[in-house]
Amino acid sequence: MWQWLLAANLLMPVSYAGETITIGPPQGAGPSPSLSFCQQRFYEEDDGRLLCNWAVNFNFACFVSYPSNKVLQAGSKLSEPEVVGECDNGEPIIKLLHY
Repeated sequence: MWQWLLAANLLMPVSYAGETITIGPPQGAGPSPSLSFCQQRFYEEDDGRLLCNWAVNFNFACFVSYPSNKVLQAGSKLSEPEVVGECDNGEPIIKLLHY
C-alpha cells in the first residue's frame, strides 16, 4: 500500500516556494530532431522534397547504393547537408539534421 502511495506522489507536480516542478517530458513538446545520412551523389531537392538513400547511420549509407523510398520534407530540414566522411570507395557521405 505504501509503495503505491509513494509512486503516485512521485508522478504529481510538486510545489516549492511557488515554483512547480513537473517530472517527465514537457507538455506540448514536439518531436525530437533526427539525424540522417546518405551518399552525396543521391542527394536531391525536388519540389519541396529531399530525396536520397537515407540511412540511420554512416555505415548503412555506404552500403545502400540506390535512392530509397524514404522522402523527407524540405520544411523539416534543420541544417544544410554536411559532408562527414567517405566510404571505402571514396563516395562522400552527408548528414542532415531534420524533424
